[in-house]
Amino acid sequence: MKYLAPALLIALAANLALAGALGKDRPVHNKQNWYEEEAPWQEASVPLPEYPASFDWREIEMPGEVKQRVFIDAGSIQIGSDGVTRFTLRQLSSKGAENISREGVHCDQRSLRSYGFADAAGKRWIESTRAKWQKASFGDAFRQTMLKNLCPDGPAPRSSDALLTNLNKPDAKPRKD
Repeated sequence: MKYLAPALLIALAANLALAGALGKDRPVHNKQNWYEEEAPWQEASVPLPEYPASFDWREIEMPGEVKQRVFIDAGSIQIGSDGVTRFTLRQLSSKGAENISREGVHCDQRSLRSYGFADAAGKRWIESTRAKWQKASFGDAFRQTMLKNLCPDGPAPRSSDALLTNLNKPDAKPRKD
């Protein structure tokens, strides 16, 4: 019995050494290794689209603390291979002031950004000089609602049709003013 404990320790050490020797020829970066770090996400470089001849606005119901009416142009939705959903957004204030912008949402990062703003008179886009990703914070009702509507299941929708289906749900009634 007094020789059994040392023998077990030697056998365990030999097994660990053998396992280490056999595993050293395996590649470190293997999709089966759960501990492998993924490459950092990189956004694709997508130019602003041509200014549209017309828009197909779909209203997004906003909570009461968001005073403006918000619309997405159904024809402008693009779901990129980089996981970013890009779209044209229209915000209409209670006084009638209109702001049209080209926006993006990254569902996995829970963040949004503006790419450019419309010059409706000149029928062109003006690229944003402060186009950086902004996380949707807890108290930000506008961004939280946008994420809820554009990322209904968490990740980016599979297609623009799936996104439009979510935006056109019967329970998403237009807000009455």
